[in-house]
Amino acid sequence: MLSYRKLAMRVLGRPLHTGGNDSPRPASQRAAAFILTAAMLTTLAAPAFADTWCIENGNITVKAGDTEGTNKVSQGSIIDREDTNTIITNSDKDTASSNTVTIDAGNDKVEVTLDNVNIKAGSGSALTSKGDVTLTLKGDNHLTGGISDTGNYGRNGIASTGSLTITGGENGSLTAQGGSGADGGHGGHGIYSNGSLTISGGSTVTANGGNGGNVSGDGISSNGSVTISGGTVKAAGGDSKDGYGGDGIRSDGGVTISGNTVNAAGGSGGKVGGYGICSFDRVAISGGTVTANGGDGSSGGDGIRSGDIDLSGSLELTAKAGSPNGKALSQRGNELDLDDIKDKLGPGAKVTATDANGETKQVSIPRPVEPEEPSSSSDGGSATPSTPASPLPGLTVTDKSGAVISYTSTQSGNTLTVCVGRFTASLRASLSALRQLRAEGIETITFQTILCSTTLSVDELLAMGGEDAEAVLTHRLTDSSLTVG
Repeated sequence: MLSYRKLAMRVLGRPLHTGGNDSPRPASQRAAAFILTAAMLTTLAAPAFADTWCIENGNITVKAGDTEGTNKVSQGSIIDREDTNTIITNSDKDTASSNTVTIDAGNDKVEVTLDNVNIKAGSGSALTSKGDVTLTLKGDNHLTGGISDTGNYGRNGIASTGSLTITGGENGSLTAQGGSGADGGHGGHGIYSNGSLTISGGSTVTANGGNGGNVSGDGISSNGSVTISGGTVKAAGGDSKDGYGGDGIRSDGGVTISGNTVNAAGGSGGKVGGYGICSFDRVAISGGTVTANGGDGSSGGDGIRSGDIDLSGSLELTAKAGSPNGKALSQRGNELDLDDIKDKLGPGAKVTATDANGETKQVSIPRPVEPEEPSSSSDGGSATPSTPASPLPGLTVTDKSGAVISYTSTQSGNTLTVCVGRFTASLRASLSALRQLRAEGIETITFQTILCSTTLSVDELLAMGGEDAEAVLTHRLTDSSLTVG
């Protein structure tokens, strides 16, 4: 143990003298100095800091911290170190580690960034979460489940016993692979959630169920709801030579898809093929491009199977039945009549259903004709691109051909609203311009076209790119997409 004198020298950088000689201070002065030093030590020992944790250094456990916005991280000899903006990575992303990640939010909330993480668990799931957990993706991440201790069951790439959100705030990707089960065993799920599962933002999430001797794993399996509102999701069930193929997306709650691209495929099974998308509650698709294919088997799987299939908006859906007797769109056990859904579909929507015999039916809603920009010539010649009369520096709007067009802008409180009378248009803003608007008090920007309105946080946009980057928000009828780069 350090003596008080040495401890004081280490903290203050010099011994505690009364003057120019080595005579000690009186006891009362030494006591006061000790109290001061102890207070300084308490202050210096407690601060939270942001750190990057390499999975090769051992299993990682993340818990909610004692104060809002902090976590407690443990790895090896480090126990409950207070941390902010927790990042987990591999020092060598090309070499998988057998160490695993456990996240326990308790009754609080934990946010963790996965940055080029590569885990192939020897046993158990690669990542386990409890409570309200958000995973932000950065770079290319791979999480592969192992096998159970008995060696018969494959484990999950991700296993959640609470609510799990996967977001692409860093435009990253994730591949979650369930482990394969031995003969007679079950394959693990790519992503399993005992509660709700949400996938949002610009992420690319691939979830594959493991193959099983008897029952294969699902790509995504949830006892709660599954909500997909952005990014690209590819979910495939595992195959089973003698048993049941896994489902692409399976939920005891509802499945809601509102944007971007989703590809769900059931695995093949010796007995029964898996379903592309299955919900025991409701499947609601209101936008994006969705493909749902049933797997083949002695009994074919359905493309989508649910008690209630709700199709609306400007979606593009392709559903295919598995061979030999699956259904493309199975609602309460019967093939959905496409004529019954026409009135709910928006402009540009298209639904295609292919049965087990290869016969295809389709319903589509024509897109409206794009209005032309008024001509600026007196002889009726073609219109020329126009620019805003009072443009905002760094903000432009372009039409579907990329030509700059005029817009109107208004400010209400901390929100700037940009409006243009088109079905298809793009709002372009440099991040340097957004930074200037933020300095002027603008917190959100709303972009409005004829059929679509999108509101974005300026702070979130600024966090997605560097000074020279540009944010492009594009509306196509009722659909919207955002790129930053």
